[in-house]
Amino acid sequence: MKEKIATLKEKLRGGVTPAMATPVLEDGVTVNTAVVPNLVNFLLDAGVSGLFVGGSTGEGILLSEAERMRLHEAAVLAGNGRAPILVHVGTNRLADTLVLARHAAKIGADAIVVIMPYFYGMHDDGLADYCQAVAASAPDLPLLLYDIPHMAVNGVSPTLLRRLGQEIPSLAGIKSSRPDAQMVRQLIDAAAEQLVFLVGNEAVALGLLGLGADGLISGLSTAVPEPFVALTAAFFQGDLAEAQRQQRLINQLLPKLTPGARIGAIKQILTARGIPMGPAVPPRPMPKEDVWSQIRPLLNQDS
Repeated sequence: MKEKIATLKEKLRGGVTPAMATPVLEDGVTVNTAVVPNLVNFLLDAGVSGLFVGGSTGEGILLSEAERMRLHEAAVLAGNGRAPILVHVGTNRLADTLVLARHAAKIGADAIVVIMPYFYGMHDDGLADYCQAVAASAPDLPLLLYDIPHMAVNGVSPTLLRRLGQEIPSLAGIKSSRPDAQMVRQLIDAAAEQLVFLVGNEAVALGLLGLGADGLISGLSTAVPEPFVALTAAFFQGDLAEAQRQQRLINQLLPKLTPGARIGAIKQILTARGIPMGPAVPPRPMPKEDVWSQIRPLLNQDS
């Protein structure tokens, strides 16, 4: 397991792993597996380091268990070993999470990612039990924790991260989407050296890399990977001025995503770029305006 974790960190460090949007049919709930290879190829051709499948931007928790399995299978098949495929298996029912974790191991995913149980607040002891059960269900797969307490209610505290690093042999890392950079810094300090630490706060991505994060997991990068690939490459090559320039570009792009319809905007952009994504899973809306027409000039200006 130590070798698997080291290999995963080596492949993900220094780059961006898009939180891949999920193509669906017009019913909004059936995964369009025929489009998954197109999206996977688009992102890998753009130079991303890995793919995070079925996370928040991927609307995983809104899909049925069967549809999530179809998505995971299609992504692993399309990736074909070219980059790590991180499969999100988190649900609000432990039994369902364990089914998805075992399925991820069966289909050859490179790692599983689990969000903390959501809605009901839990003590760290309960969260530890949950993570240990998930790890035990797929002991041969690296496990990453998904820390997004402003959405899930429960998050991964520095104390819990330090504890799980000692108790779970398969713990490979964490993806923290916290907006509080000071708390992210505390988590980075608490993480064992062998863990891969990925961050999701796009607006301060460069600062978090400077604090010691290994790379990014970004929702916008599933539709507009170019500045995120350029930012991480520049930072890890020591070109701070270029990394700052790319961060400024990202911060120009973020306000263009329609408030309240971020996932719909991301899907609209991808469709405009030639990858038909279908709608956001209902009842989440699609934007009424053309978001891609606002973003494309900024990208062209940068090229």
